[in-house]
Amino acid sequence: MKKLVAVFLLMLSIKPVSAEMLKSVADGAITVEKATTAEIEELFRQNKYDDYTVSRGKFPRIYMQSLPTDWNEVAENAAKHRTFIRILLPLVLRINEEILKERAEIERLVIKFVKTKNLTADEIKYIEDMAQKYDAFTRAEGDAKTEILLRELLRRVDSVPPSIMISTAAIYTDWGKSRLAREAHSLYQEEVWYTDEGLKPLDDENAQYRYKIYHDLSECIRARALKLNSHVNYDYFRASRYIAHNMDRPPYGEQLAAKMMNDSNFQNISGLIDYTFTFYKLNRTDYFPELRDVE
Repeated sequence: MKKLVAVFLLMLSIKPVSAEMLKSVADGAITVEKATTAEIEELFRQNKYDDYTVSRGKFPRIYMQSLPTDWNEVAENAAKHRTFIRILLPLVLRINEEILKERAEIERLVIKFVKTKNLTADEIKYIEDMAQKYDAFTRAEGDAKTEILLRELLRRVDSVPPSIMISTAAIYTDWGKSRLAREAHSLYQEEVWYTDEGLKPLDDENAQYRYKIYHDLSECIRARALKLNSHVNYDYFRASRYIAHNMDRPPYGEQLAAKMMNDSNFQNISGLIDYTFTFYKLNRTDYFPELRDVE
């Protein structure tokens, strides 16, 4: 309780601050609805969130729902890019926490199934719900089906490297300057087809697709992580991560960048990813297995 009060008082001390900036402060987390770049930088400073490359025992839970309101007015430089990274990193780590909770339950069920071959109806339903969510499928029935789905879910339900998530968001949105990032909270150019819902491409009046609109940045990142963990195009990504997991080490983004060649129509996407997370030392963010509260 004392920690929550201290964080709240800290928020009140930030000057200047817009009336819309603070959405909620709860359980050590700060959720921000709208803020200018100066306001979010001050919030980072107050919470000692400066160098994202330094591994430490505590990490701030500051969740931006959108990019700063004046983002496109800020001069383009490496300092701005590092702010972009600091905005996205807590969001990616929070999504990874959610995924790892699902994985923990799947691992529990694997152990129980191996030992007893006797799962409850609710546990079977959980496995089937996860299989549907992560697009795992088999025509087998009974215990054979359960075994296959559990094995496949271990490959699919796992954390995604922050370095990959952030570097691709930077490339696809030109460090948050794109129309999609501003108007749709879209960081990865996700398309929806044969619908009028979404943002219409400005360069193709006859396009049969639209760009998906997200409620906030977290929703977009969550959807991207699910796509990496489920879509057939990213099976190579999951296979490499699974090998790393079995070797008891994190799947570092620099090892996966070369496998992203088919990720988009950008020329040399692998090289762009590699350059981005190398220059900004994003590979170090892959060392954070979970998000930790700020002191």
